[in-house]
Amino acid sequence: MERLEYKAELEWDGNVGSTAKVREFTFKIDTNTDGRNTGPNPTEYLLSAIGGCLAVNWGRLIKKMRLDVEGFKVEVRGWRTRDEPQLKEITYKLTVFTKEPERKILRVKELAEKYGTVFNTVGAEKIKGEVEVLRP
Repeated sequence: MERLEYKAELEWDGNVGSTAKVREFTFKIDTNTDGRNTGPNPTEYLLSAIGGCLAVNWGRLIKKMRLDVEGFKVEVRGWRTRDEPQLKEITYKLTVFTKEPERKILRVKELAEKYGTVFNTVGAEKIKGEVEVLRP
């Protein structure tokens, strides 16, 4: 079986943030509470990673299934209490602009969740999603 490996390197900024390097890309990780607010915090990156995972898989599936989709957007949300350092709920809403039948769009949702690396690493049982189809 082919093994896919991923790597990120982070360098501390001397406060609470860091600069991450992934392949040829760099980005800041910080907080807006006790940091310098130079970038999203780790939880926001996690939510972005979940949304990005879904978006990549939706894009692949739309092409593979030759669907006529004008566009889509994903919003991912999470919440926690101040006392427990764990997200209690993660939800996403994907809005897709298409004339395709709803059954095809729901099949894309099913497959995107089934094959999403980040989605399944976090745990499909922890993420609840809905799809809204808007007809152009």
